[in-house]
Amino acid sequence: MTALENPAPGKAAPSNVSAIHDRVKGTIFGAVCANSLGGSGLGLNHKDISATVGLSGLRDYTPGLSRSLMPDHKAGQLLADAYQGLALGESLVQNNGQLNSADLSRRFELLLTAETFANASAGVNTIAGMRNLVDGVEPQEDGPESLNASAASRVFAAGCLPGAPTTGEPIEIAAKQAGLTQGDKRAAASAAVVADSISFFIHGGRLDTKEQVQAYVARQVEIANRFDSRFAEAWDDVAPDLDYENPAESLPYSLVNVESTVTELVPTAVGIFLIFRHSAEEAICAAARSGGDTDTVSAIVGALAGAYHGYDALPARWTGSIDEKERIQKLCADLNKFWS
Repeated sequence: MTALENPAPGKAAPSNVSAIHDRVKGTIFGAVCANSLGGSGLGLNHKDISATVGLSGLRDYTPGLSRSLMPDHKAGQLLADAYQGLALGESLVQNNGQLNSADLSRRFELLLTAETFANASAGVNTIAGMRNLVDGVEPQEDGPESLNASAASRVFAAGCLPGAPTTGEPIEIAAKQAGLTQGDKRAAASAAVVADSISFFIHGGRLDTKEQVQAYVARQVEIANRFDSRFAEAWDDVAPDLDYENPAESLPYSLVNVESTVTELVPTAVGIFLIFRHSAEEAICAAARSGGDTDTVSAIVGALAGAYHGYDALPARWTGSIDEKERIQKLCADLNKFWS
């Protein structure tokens, strides 16, 4: 299998089914665990986080750091990106792998009235986009609300679908769900890129060489261009000066203090994953201490790392103590039924 050749969608060989199940479970748990890990330093810059926990810190769930935007964050607490992603995933399962906007709207409405979600770091732009869907209002086509990264961070379950005709294509589902809350096509492009990346890794795609990494980046540029050339340009600039062959020892300056727009956060998240891809734990910890919108960038890195390495590569101290574990396990099992 070449760098970008996946098995036929939904046609996994029996010997590969258990590995695919492990990677699906890794995607879901990777996203939610990393999201919680990254919540501790939300809003702090990379220097301040490092000064508090050390250059290689944030390896365990930690209460909110002082002066962060979530000082009341509790260790292992689910955050907004995780809640939205779980809601989208459960909606897809309920509707046989299809995007049902009315069902998703109902689930988002429940989130907006839930105390757990109110305390889960949902920013004003995230809430505004969800409210547009719930109220049946056309999403904004410009401004911060239209480029909010939640459209991309919540698609981790969509990337876990096999892509067979009866279940829909992850890329299209990801793009369409983004368009329900954000009118800027760059949000749709970013969601499509994240979903396709997850799907590629779940199918067994590898990034063992620099050439494979370059081919992967080129593949995502092509997908991004289907929806918006502006995001494709931002994606094509994903840390071109980085060393993708040797495991990184520290975060480069170009990947710290992440803003919450899709044009910056999504390429940055993928850059972090790529240079730390040799270890799921190292990639996620690096994202958690990157600075800025750490919970959202961590959620994307966690989904990618979990899809690439599988559930067994995630630390048991994370997966065993995350909140609402039974709910997360059920979603994993339901998504894996599509592959069985």
